[in-house]
Amino acid sequence: MVNVITLLSDERIQYEGLFDIKELYKHAYNWLTWRKYDLSEKQYTEKVKAGGKDLEIKWEATKYIDEYSSFEIKVRWLIFAMNDVEVKKGHETVKLQKGEINIYITANLKTDRQDYWAENRIYSFMRAFYDRYLYRSSIERLKGELWKIGWDLNNELKSFLNLYKY
Repeated sequence: MVNVITLLSDERIQYEGLFDIKELYKHAYNWLTWRKYDLSEKQYTEKVKAGGKDLEIKWEATKYIDEYSSFEIKVRWLIFAMNDVEVKKGHETVKLQKGEINIYITANLKTDRQDYWAENRIYSFMRAFYDRYLYRSSIERLKGELWKIGWDLNNELKSFLNLYKY
């Protein structure tokens, strides 16, 4: 059975105001793919309401470290009451969106990702020994790396959203 160590659990970014959804989406996508994550969009739901569009987007980004472990970052976007607005920026008019964004980031370290060690009791015992004594320093190093990557993504998206404050 895959062992999942959760380092960030639904860390929330909350923003209300003007933003460019296409640029935000592209920036987050490029940020993860530049760091060699395989990104898949698990859900995209759009509901049109009287107050504007509501969006729910779920991403799963995976990076295989070695045969035994991998990083998994889940990003869940909840956007409420999104409407298109035109904003005058300098001498030109720019089309932006206005609404409320909640972004939730979860970072997981997965070990025994191929379920090799769960086949029988002896392998299970060997895995416990391997995790506890042989691979322990690597797990601690990977936990530190993933924790930093999760918070870097969180801070990057916060900074990007703060660019649109007028």
